[in-house]
Amino acid sequence: MTGNGMRFGVVGLAFLAVLLDGFDSASLSFVLPSLARQWGVTSAAFTPAVVLTNIGVVLGYLASGRLAVRLGLRRMLIAGTVLFAAGSLATALVLPLQSLTALSTVRLITGLGLGVVLPGAVSLATAHHPDGRRQTVSVTVTLGLAFGGTVAGVFGGSLLASVGATGVFWIGGGLPLLLAVVMGRWLPAAPASVAASAARVGALFAPGLRAATLLLWTFAFLVFIASYTLQSWVPTLLTGYGFSPSQAPIGLAFLSFGGVIGGVVLLLLAARKGITFALMVMPAIGAVSMVVAATVGTDHTALLLALAGSGAGVTASQIGQLTLAVAMYSPATRTAGVGWAAALGRVGSIVGPATAGVLLALSLPGEDIVLLTAIPVVVAAVSAAVLWRLPRAAVEAKEVARR
Repeated sequence: MTGNGMRFGVVGLAFLAVLLDGFDSASLSFVLPSLARQWGVTSAAFTPAVVLTNIGVVLGYLASGRLAVRLGLRRMLIAGTVLFAAGSLATALVLPLQSLTALSTVRLITGLGLGVVLPGAVSLATAHHPDGRRQTVSVTVTLGLAFGGTVAGVFGGSLLASVGATGVFWIGGGLPLLLAVVMGRWLPAAPASVAASAARVGALFAPGLRAATLLLWTFAFLVFIASYTLQSWVPTLLTGYGFSPSQAPIGLAFLSFGGVIGGVVLLLLAARKGITFALMVMPAIGAVSMVVAATVGTDHTALLLALAGSGAGVTASQIGQLTLAVAMYSPATRTAGVGWAAALGRVGSIVGPATAGVLLALSLPGEDIVLLTAIPVVVAAVSAAVLWRLPRAAVEAKEVARR
C-alpha cells in the first residue's frame, strides 16, 4: 500500500470506529421511550444507565494516555473497539431481564470501551499526517460521532420496528467486532516517536499552556453538558411535543445531521479564521437554535429544523475542542491532551443528562429543559472568547489552521 493509500486507510478505519462509537451512544437514547413503555417505568428511571455509560467513557478517556504508552495506539484502538462491542452484545443479553441494575452495569463496561476509542482514533490518524493536515484529519475522524448519531436517528425507528431494542444492540455489537478484525489485519502502528509518548497530565500545564488547558477543559465541560443532554433525552423530550415513540428518533437524526453540517462549517471557518475563533461562533449558533426549539410550540417542522441548528452548534463545538487539543499539544502529549480534554467534557456529559433526568422526573416541560440547556453553551462561547485572547494559544491554533 502506498504512503497516501495507507494514510487514507488509517483515516477511514478510525472514522468507522468513531462512527460505531456514535451509533452505540445514540442507540440507548432512541430505545429509551420504547423500553420505558415495555418495562412499565418512566423514562427517568433509565437515568443511572445513561449516567454510568458516560462515567465509563470518562474513565476510558482518562486511561487512554497511559494505555497508548503500554499498548501503542493501534492495539489500544482495537482493544477499545472490542470492549465496547462486547458491552453492546451484553446489553442485548440483559434487556430481556428488564433489570435496571443489570443494564446499568453493562453500560458502564460499554462506556469504558467507548472512552478508549475516540482518543486512540484521533491520535493514530493524525500521527500519520504532517502538521498541516492534522486539523482536517482530526475533524474528519471526530465527525464519525455525528454520522453515527445520524445513522441511529434515521434508521432507529425502522430498526425498533423490525428487530426490537434487543436487535439494535446485537447489531451495535456485531459491527464493531467485524471492524476490529479488519483493523487487526490492515491498521498500521503509529510512528515510534508517537507510540512512546509521555502520558503525564502535568505536561499539559507547562508554561504557556496552563491557562489554555484550563479554558479548553472548561469549554469542553460546558459543551458536553448540552450535547449529551440533547443526545440522551431528545427522543424522550419529543414525546412531550406529540411525537410517538417510533417517530421520536427522527429528532435525533436532525440533531446529528445538523452536527455533520456544523462540522463542515467548523472546518471551513477554522481554515479561514482559526479554530479558537470558530469555537466562539459555533456555540452561539447552538444557543440561539436551542432558544428557538424551546419556543416554537407544536410546529414539528420548525422544531426539527431548530434541533438541526442546535446539533450544528454543539456538535461542532464538541469536535472543535478536540481539534484545538490536537493543535495545542505536541506529539509527545497529544494522546493525553485529547484524552483529558474529552474526559473533562464527558464529566459534563454525566452532569447534563443526570440533571435533565431529575428535571424529567419532576415533570418539568421538555421545552424548559431545552431552554436551560442553552445556558452552558453561552458560557462556553465566552470561555472560547477568553481563550482566543490568549496570544500563545490563539497564534498557535491559527498557524496550524493555515499550514
